[in-house]
Amino acid sequence: MNAVIAPFGGFLGAMLGGVLWAKYIQWTGHTAGFIAIGIGVFTGVGVLLTSSRSLSQDAKTTWRLAGVGAAFFAIFGIFIGKYLDVQWNAVTQIAEQLSQENNMSIQQAMPIAKTLFKGQSVWELMRQRMTQIDLLYGAVAAFIAFRIPNIQRLRNLLY
Repeated sequence: MNAVIAPFGGFLGAMLGGVLWAKYIQWTGHTAGFIAIGIGVFTGVGVLLTSSRSLSQDAKTTWRLAGVGAAFFAIFGIFIGKYLDVQWNAVTQIAEQLSQENNMSIQQAMPIAKTLFKGQSVWELMRQRMTQIDLLYGAVAAFIAFRIPNIQRLRNLLY
């Protein structure tokens, strides 16, 4: 049963990282793809914290599987962050773009932006917000999330 609960920390870390990333984008207006690395750290540490007492210290295969789970949750957290970014920020950004292009106020552009937002799928908007460098940051985040539970020194600190 403990092995089933072990990845739960990675899920919590991914959710926390994704929400914080979307909030950062909302507060600053910058996507900052490097924050995906933080999601990998949150996820890896989350798996390490929940797995340290439930998994055997010497079972390398089990720890590698925990690392694979952490990498999966890191990618999941990045998608959660992008999804929440679209949900929380897309209408405002579309309205700002419309107001600049058509020389109108934000209040006038907001109903048009809401209509445009409803006409597009969330997946399309997520894809538009991703760049090539985001894929690199995602790969680094997944590697870090995989690696953290597999570092023996970190496991020794918690065991």
